[in-house]
Amino acid sequence: MSEIGTGLFRATLLFGMLGLALALILAPAVDRGAGYLLAGDRPALDMMATGSIGSSTRYTVSRSVLQPAGAPPCIFYPGGPGGGRC
Repeated sequence: MSEIGTGLFRATLLFGMLGLALALILAPAVDRGAGYLLAGDRPALDMMATGSIGSSTRYTVSRSVLQPAGAPPCIFYPGGPGGGRC
């Protein structure tokens, strides 16, 4: 009876080790394949565009951490002070 128990214990260890080895080998492979499949659905180019409006007027926007929330920023133009709370 003890030989059957020992054999069953060895078989359990063997299949447990095989399952663990398969999990350690297959998990990264499946993860890499899933990332490749998801990447294939996206367009090759980034469709976000940024730009600026051409203007000859230069100004500096200044905001203080001491300003109350929602207060407009201070705007400085080259010729003098501008709008906002300065």
